[in-house]
Amino acid sequence: MKKFFFTSLIIIFSAFFFVKYHVTNNTEFFSTYKNFIPYEKRIILRALLVKINSLSIFKKDDLIFKRIKKTSLTSNNFNKKLTFYNNPTLSFSGPRAYFASDNENLYLVTGTGVLLNARLDSLNGNLDSINFKTIETNIDDYLAEYKKNSDVFFTSTIKGVLIKNDKIFISIIQKFKNKYNYITKKSEECFKHAILQGNMSLDKIILDSFFVIDECRKSYNDYVGGTLADFKDNKILYTVGDFGVCERQAYISKNNTEYCEQNNSQIMKSALGKIFEIDIENKSSNIISLGHDNPQGLYYNKINDIIISTEHGPMGGDEININRFPSKNNLKNYGYPISSYGEHYGFPDPSILFKYKNAPLYKSHKKYGFVEPVEYFLPSIGISAVNVYKNILLVASLGNDIDEGDLSLHTYDINKKFELSNHNIFPLNQRIRDIHVVNSINKIFLYLETNGSIVILE
Repeated sequence: MKKFFFTSLIIIFSAFFFVKYHVTNNTEFFSTYKNFIPYEKRIILRALLVKINSLSIFKKDDLIFKRIKKTSLTSNNFNKKLTFYNNPTLSFSGPRAYFASDNENLYLVTGTGVLLNARLDSLNGNLDSINFKTIETNIDDYLAEYKKNSDVFFTSTIKGVLIKNDKIFISIIQKFKNKYNYITKKSEECFKHAILQGNMSLDKIILDSFFVIDECRKSYNDYVGGTLADFKDNKILYTVGDFGVCERQAYISKNNTEYCEQNNSQIMKSALGKIFEIDIENKSSNIISLGHDNPQGLYYNKINDIIISTEHGPMGGDEININRFPSKNNLKNYGYPISSYGEHYGFPDPSILFKYKNAPLYKSHKKYGFVEPVEYFLPSIGISAVNVYKNILLVASLGNDIDEGDLSLHTYDINKKFELSNHNIFPLNQRIRDIHVVNSINKIFLYLETNGSIVILE
């Protein structure tokens, strides 16, 4: 038995290092061969590889992204050179990651909590590589329950990062064990939205709990939002998804007509399906919009006082939304799950039609008193990050079907009234998780989670 155990470990470690150093696109490699491995064993193997890789990352002082190719994007309104930099390590440790920046540094945090930085002045010129230095943090203290025993840790527990006023804010979904749920009146495994805060340092950052939404969810899924953005009046913005309560089997029962939990996205007493403003000094918070499914992309324009957000629909109906003059006194409702241009998963199978009783997904927002999206996608594009570069709106997509506009960078002309026109789609054949614009060096950064790559557009 011992011999078998050690032999298995040797095989796993050997496979790990072979793939890590000899396979450029690790995620593509696993996608090719995963069907040969039973699902239960695949989850265990992937989680084990992530844990092994996390240990190797924390022992390093830096991560080097090496240049692998150059290309360009060309259209009437958007012409950019692209340089791709790859570090295969990150295909195992997330594979998600998110950017932030201050006046001197670009920061990257992986889905499993590794925080890195590179100086902005080192990112000019014809670079052969980008050298990121790791920053020591105590974030593992908040991720401990995931790392003990979890089949979702490798997906992503980190949901966003923001630098403001020499402080760093990191959005996570925190897992609690045997937490008492006052709604179900039972002790159970519990998942909650949370934001951590620490004083900026390039050596070591001690993170403290900054903001927790005390709404316990019994099952983890990726419909959680969690994106952060700068806001006015010493505040930040924070998106909260609906946890898929109208779609996930964990929340659905034909014998329970309240499976959608009274449409939490439409109820002010619930934090789910909302966008919040949070004061960073006194931690007070207000809901400034509701009726969201999974709001993931978030951008705020201070000059015009406008929020642009993107959100995943159910099956179809991804949206780009605009909130003009946002505040708690100018509350906007974007309709979900009363209105959506998508359908429930499984439609039109008769077995799922009961979902439409509480979540009808009407094909109009305005007719029912809600704000219409400025753009929606049928079929979905797997919409993710959003940002603005000069007069261009940049929208990222995930998904897996290039013909539907997935795995692509979408661009629009955007005028002074924030009206969209001239839609272009640039296929990259990779899932784009984040878009970060650094105007001081006139560069756009993309994070491609398919193979742990950074792309610089200039």
